[in-house]
Amino acid sequence: MSKMCELTQKVSNEVVWYIGCITVFWFLFVILRSLWRGLYTCIVADLVGATVNWKKLGKWAVVTGATDGIGKAYAHALAAKRFDIVLVSRTPEKLEAVADEIEKKHGVKTKIVAVDFTGELNIYNTIRQEIEDLDIGVLVNNVGMSYAYAEYITKVPNGEKFVDNLIKANIISCTRMSLLVLPQMEKKGKGVIINISSLSALSPVPLLSVYSACKVFVNFFSKATQEEYKAKGIIVQSVLPGFVSTKMSKMRPSFTTCTPEAFVRWALKTVGVESQTYGYPVHKLQGLIQELLTNYLPENLNLALNHKMMNNIRKRYYKKFGLVDEDKMKLESKRK
Repeated sequence: MSKMCELTQKVSNEVVWYIGCITVFWFLFVILRSLWRGLYTCIVADLVGATVNWKKLGKWAVVTGATDGIGKAYAHALAAKRFDIVLVSRTPEKLEAVADEIEKKHGVKTKIVAVDFTGELNIYNTIRQEIEDLDIGVLVNNVGMSYAYAEYITKVPNGEKFVDNLIKANIISCTRMSLLVLPQMEKKGKGVIINISSLSALSPVPLLSVYSACKVFVNFFSKATQEEYKAKGIIVQSVLPGFVSTKMSKMRPSFTTCTPEAFVRWALKTVGVESQTYGYPVHKLQGLIQELLTNYLPENLNLALNHKMMNNIRKRYYKKFGLVDEDKMKLESKRK
């Protein structure tokens, strides 16, 4: 009987050892594969000419949300590749300033279209009239908006209007702008659409709930339309930035927070190589970690971690601006 127990224990130990080895090797394989993917998409693909041939796409590039941050950086980068640029944003004065800047620096033509993407949907008729006769090779759907600070959805100031504007700026704009340029690209059999999503599309983010959900839409919409149109010579890329130092993020450049120019420089190297990209190398590492957490941690734990992180950000915002957290006061009152 004792020999049987010893044999059973030995077999059990061997099974556990083999399972452990397989698990370790699997994680090593996943990590090494991801590191190679990052190295290839960041450096190798560009060196061997595996990226898109920008010269063969068309004469014009259209960029939404083009007066600041990532949008402005894409406008400059595409102008440097000799595209004439259509700048689409809300403020005419800013548009004119950026257009003048691009023309002087890159020697290309520009065209401005002043519309408010949180306004009525007839703005897309205006945009159509302005771009329908242009040979469009690239569309960058960059325009978007986020929360002013991390907050529970019922406590967001002017919540109903805010949510409507968020959906218009992030979801409707991406969809309607794509509908404007896809027919022409399909007819030519070439074109690139770049849709700016976010790392927050990888898992639900409490206290940024609507923004996170909007960016999931952008990511899924991009992947689906890429599958629909890749056989027709059209590239649709979903771009998932981490933190970028822009007016919207209000963050200073750091190791994890790059400048818009640095982000775009790296992201453009992945067009034609990755249908979904994190662009900047550090963001690729963050994306890998988030993918692992999403795939291998229980969803409830992942949600709790995101909630805790965003709640800490919320607390710092309240403290910085001297705001009163009513929920905290009620809780402390009940304890008393």
